[in-house]
Amino acid sequence: MSDDEELQRRVRKLVVEHAETRWLALHMDNDIQEIRGELREVRATQQIHTGLLQAHTGRFDSLDAQLRSLTQMVGELVRRLPEPGE
Repeated sequence: MSDDEELQRRVRKLVVEHAETRWLALHMDNDIQEIRGELREVRATQQIHTGLLQAHTGRFDSLDAQLRSLTQMVGELVRRLPEPGE
């Protein structure tokens, strides 16, 4: 094989490798765009659920405070009740 033929073979090989690299890069760009879109959706869903969790936590805290208050009121009433037989 002459030097020219060897050089042409190497150039063809490089051209094919370059085309493969471009193809892979394009597919990688598409994958990255898809992942970014999915990540945006995940973040939006996470924000919704975080808001719901905060709302439920607020309700729980409110109910907890009301239950504590009610328990204290019942405790005071029980203490004020006369003992049996009095």
